[in-house]
Amino acid sequence: MIKMNKLFLAAAVAFGCVNAYSAKIDSSVATVNGRPVLASEYDNYLQGVIEQYQAAAPQILQQPHAKDILGSEVLKELISKELLYQAAEEEKVQVKDSEVDAGINEIKTRFIVDELTGKEDPKGADKRFNEALKKQGLTLKRYKEKIKKDVAVRKLMETKLKENVTPVEEADAKALYANVEAVMKNNTKKIKALEKEDPMKLKEAQLIAAKLKQLTAEQVRIGHIFLAAPKDMSAEDVKKKEELANQIKKEIDNGLDFSSAVRKYTEEKNALASGGDMILIKGVAPKEIDAQAFTLAVGKVSKPIKSEVGFHIIKVKEKRAEKSISYEDISRDLAQYLAQQRVQLAMAQYIEQLYNKADVKITLTFESDEQPAESAAEVKTDAKKAETVATDTKKK
Repeated sequence: MIKMNKLFLAAAVAFGCVNAYSAKIDSSVATVNGRPVLASEYDNYLQGVIEQYQAAAPQILQQPHAKDILGSEVLKELISKELLYQAAEEEKVQVKDSEVDAGINEIKTRFIVDELTGKEDPKGADKRFNEALKKQGLTLKRYKEKIKKDVAVRKLMETKLKENVTPVEEADAKALYANVEAVMKNNTKKIKALEKEDPMKLKEAQLIAAKLKQLTAEQVRIGHIFLAAPKDMSAEDVKKKEELANQIKKEIDNGLDFSSAVRKYTEEKNALASGGDMILIKGVAPKEIDAQAFTLAVGKVSKPIKSEVGFHIIKVKEKRAEKSISYEDISRDLAQYLAQQRVQLAMAQYIEQLYNKADVKITLTFESDEQPAESAAEVKTDAKKAETVATDTKKK
């Protein structure tokens, strides 16, 4: 699933989860050493996760028991978070007011863009931040208390990780690259030897190789106008959307700036901040869009393209040919990946130690608890892939 545990290494909680801190008094879904994990906290946190998937990978939510499985994972995250909060208290971790203020200010920067216009509006950031707090029934004082706890956890984990994480050496990164290179070049002999020696290392190399193939593949940057026309839309309404798409194309042909057309017509709100720009990797996008994006010349605008979800008008803005990659190109990335893996393992082990010593009672049940483990694992794996795609898109 989307990695909630990254929260514990950040300076402050993402404001997207602010609704999890509602002051509403209600029943609990679990208790950790007698402290409740509130149902409202769980519900709001899960809703935030679902909204992220709806935006980035809606197909995952269509799988059997997907929301139920994600709910189980969210509950585990909330229990882990409470365990860490309590551990920070026991260790008497001190947090300065300036650190809390820095966390609040970092979160406020996420309100610089006005969602209604898609434009930056720094002066209105405080107002939008306070409106979001008010909408969730929160006071600034209570929110600062939560930020203080999260900063305390971050400081606690920094100490624990220094004690338990072994630094990555260049030899470690080179060994990983050798495994990845064997997979990318389909070196059967090395692949079989690695599978026999350590199947997990082979799987790791295969995942990284797949990602590298995407990053080095032919790519194109496009502007994108989207008009939704889902399968359950009536034929009459689909016809209206098609007519609107043709009208938009005609306006662009007659001189309407493409970015202006995006702001005026697109139904993809997330695209407003980027002007509708997105990166496509050859062979990944829907075939109808892929065919147009990689054949149109730079600067050209497509005719309306019909897909399973609606109509698209794209403008090709930039193209990048397929490229090769060497160890020197990705040595730093491989070292960072290994460091992250070691950090995650150390965190998981520390949380497991806390869990084993704690009195944790869970009152919430899930239908997915009754299904085969393979099915749940499949949803989690697909969710992990979605997270990777979302992260790569943001980096671009």
